[in-house]
Amino acid sequence: MRHALTALQVAALALAIGTSAVRADPWVTPFRGHVSFGYSKLLSSDAPGGSLGFSVGVDRPLSATLRTGVDIDYSLLGTRTIERGSLVADVDYSAIEALAMLHWQPSWPGPLGRLSAGAGVMGARAAVSSAGAAEFQDLAVSQVSPALAVEATLLGRHPAPVRVGLETGYHLGFLSHQSWSLWDARLAIHY
Repeated sequence: MRHALTALQVAALALAIGTSAVRADPWVTPFRGHVSFGYSKLLSSDAPGGSLGFSVGVDRPLSATLRTGVDIDYSLLGTRTIERGSLVADVDYSAIEALAMLHWQPSWPGPLGRLSAGAGVMGARAAVSSAGAAEFQDLAVSQVSPALAVEATLLGRHPAPVRVGLETGYHLGFLSHQSWSLWDARLAIHY
C-alpha cells in the first residue's frame, strides 16, 4: 500500500508541475503530459491475478504526428500464496519502469488516437514474506533490467486542454533468468 501512495504522490506532483509550468513559462508550451491509472497483470502461468498500475509521462513534438518523451510506470502486480510442505509464503509482485517513448498519431480515421513504443529499464520485484523464508528464496526477484514497451490509446484527436482515453500496452523486461511480460489497461488523462 505504501508503494501505491508513493506512486499517486508522484503522479499528483507531475500533474501539478506540468500544469503550473505551462502557465508560467512560454518555452514549456509544446510539452504535453499524461497520467494513467488502471489494471496491470504479469503474464505468466503462475502469476497472481494482477492489480493497480499507474503511469505519468511528458512529451514534446518532433513533427505534426510524432512526439517523444519519457514515461514512468509503476505496477502492483498482486500477491501469490505458495505452500511447500507445512510452510506457506506470500510473494508480492511489483514493477517500476523508466521508458523513453516515441508517440505517433495515425492519420487514418477512427478512435485509435495514439500508438507508442519505447525502451528503457524495468525494476522487477517479487518480495517473499514467510516465517520460513529460506525455503522460498528461489521465488524472490529484485533486479533492474532492459525493457521494451508498446502501447495503443483510444483518444480523441481534436485539440483540447484535457483529453480522456483508454490505454492498453504490453511491456517486456529482460531479467537474467526469465522475462517479465506485463499487460495493462488504463484510463488515460492527457493534458
